[in-house]
Amino acid sequence: MKSVAAFSTLLAYAAAQTTYFGVISSRSASPIHLLPLQANGGKFFLGGTASGYCPSEAIGDETCAHYPGNSTTFAGGDVSLSLGVVVPGGQQVYVAPDGTLSYTQAHSAFVPEGSVRTGWNKTERNDGSNLGSLSFEGGLVACPRNETQPWQVYGQIENFTAPEGCLGFGAVTYTASDAAAWQY
Repeated sequence: MKSVAAFSTLLAYAAAQTTYFGVISSRSASPIHLLPLQANGGKFFLGGTASGYCPSEAIGDETCAHYPGNSTTFAGGDVSLSLGVVVPGGQQVYVAPDGTLSYTQAHSAFVPEGSVRTGWNKTERNDGSNLGSLSFEGGLVACPRNETQPWQVYGQIENFTAPEGCLGFGAVTYTASDAAAWQY
């Protein structure tokens, strides 16, 4: 039991050293305006739910209760971007060769050949608010999947052509107090 408590303390210390933030979309008068950017199944969506996971049998119910994974947070944004997770090794965000905004599996740094890991820029507003913006060098678009599923997010990279019906959007950031998940 002492090792679980020590591990929890170490996680809390590590989390306190990282700045986390959430992202919502900005595109006025559109169906994607103010939807949260969510990690689910290795990809990103506007709207819907996040697919966080925590191995309670390995690290304890109390630690897992602190990282429910029902929303998505991020870290970084200065050239590269990561998910706001506490799993050892983290999870990196990248744009896959087909344009899909994606993230690495926990405990793996593998990304498909031709993926883009860089091009991110997070800026803060200097008006005292906890808001800012996140941009990807080619821009971000959200594409409808069907009437009941959330909008899938793509990074506009070379050789990617957005299908008809996709909408470009701005990514508004807001400060989050902690990582939202153990892993996604």
